[in-house]
Amino acid sequence: MPKHILDLAPTPSNRRNSEGAFITLNNGDILFIYTRYNDGDDDGAAADLYGVRSTDGGETFGAPQLIFPHSRIGADNVMSVSLLRMKNGDIGLFFLVKTKPSQCHLWLSRSSDEGGSWSDPICCIGQPGYYVVNNDRVVRLDSGRLIFPASFLKIKDEASMNGYMPSIAYFYVSDDDGGSWNLTGSCEPSFIAHSDTGLEEPGLIQLPNGILWAYFRTDMGRQYEAFSMDEGRRWTTVQPSAFTSAVSPMSVKRLSDGRYLAVWNPVPVYNGRSQFAGGFWTGGRTPLAVATSKDGLHFNAPTAIETDENSGYAYTAIHECADGSVLLAYCAGGRDAGDGMMLNRLRITKLSKEELSGI
Repeated sequence: MPKHILDLAPTPSNRRNSEGAFITLNNGDILFIYTRYNDGDDDGAAADLYGVRSTDGGETFGAPQLIFPHSRIGADNVMSVSLLRMKNGDIGLFFLVKTKPSQCHLWLSRSSDEGGSWSDPICCIGQPGYYVVNNDRVVRLDSGRLIFPASFLKIKDEASMNGYMPSIAYFYVSDDDGGSWNLTGSCEPSFIAHSDTGLEEPGLIQLPNGILWAYFRTDMGRQYEAFSMDEGRRWTTVQPSAFTSAVSPMSVKRLSDGRYLAVWNPVPVYNGRSQFAGGFWTGGRTPLAVATSKDGLHFNAPTAIETDENSGYAYTAIHECADGSVLLAYCAGGRDAGDGMMLNRLRITKLSKEELSGI
C-alpha cells in the first residue's frame, strides 16, 4: 500500500544505514537525518549523522550529505536522531552519543540557519551510565515543556560488558526549551521476575486530556504501558497494553486531523516463531502494521504495510507532510537483498491522505 520513496542500502564501505527523524524546514523542504555506519554494522560501530532533503513534499529525496561526524565530539558513535522545532526558531537535533562501551547519553545540538550549521552539543542526561533513547522520541507538551523517555541498561559486569539487568525507564524534562534538563520520573517493570528485557525503548505521547501515555518494548508478547497525570513526575503501575508485539519498538504520532497513528510489529515471537529467516536476522519484526485512533486509547485493527517474512521492519519515524500525507522511515533489511541483518537498510515510504483515511 505505501509508496516506496527511497531505499538506502548497505555497501562494503557503508555497512549500515539506520533510523532517523524528519523535520519540515521554513522554506517547505523536508530534511531527514539518520545514522550512516562506516566499516561495521553493530550498534557501537563508528557512525556519523547524514541527511537527505526533499524539495517536493516527500516525493523524492536528494543525495546524502554529512550533517554531524562522530569525531567532532570525540565519540565512538552518534545515532538515534530526534528533530524538533525550538521556541526561538532553531532546529533541535537530538542524538545518542557513545563515548565508551558503558556510557551512552542523549545530546542536543541546535541550528539557527535551517540545518546549514550546528552548535556544539550539550548533554541532556546528567547521570553516568547507558541510556537508550530511540529515534523520533523527543516531545513538546501542550504546556511547552520538553520531555523524552530513556531506558537505563544497567550492565551486570562492566569489566567484561557482559549482560544487562532488565531496563528501567526514566523521563527527562526541560522547561527552558532545551537549555537544561532534569530527571522527573521513572517506571520499573512490574513483571521483572519473568522478563529479560524490562522496559526497553520507551516512547510517549500526550493524549487530548493532557495525560501522558508511555509505551515500552518488552519480551512479554506485548507493548506495556503507563500513564502520568502530572507531565511525567509520577506514573501509574506498568501494565500490558492492547498492542501485541514482537520484541521491537512502537511509534505513535498525533496527526493534524486529531487522530493518532501507531506503527509497530503486531505478531509476537511465540509458539516457536523464529527471529531468523534462513540464517538472516529479522528479529521477528514482520509484518509492519499501522492503526489509527481518535482518542489515543482505542485503536482500529492493524493494517499491514510491509509483509515480507524474509525481512524485518522497525524503528519508525513518522512525519506528516503539508498535504496530509505521512512519511514513514524505518529499518527494512532483507535476506534476499543480502543486507546482512534487518537494521542495515533504511527505507522511506509515503502514505497518502486518502490511504490514511481508510486506516
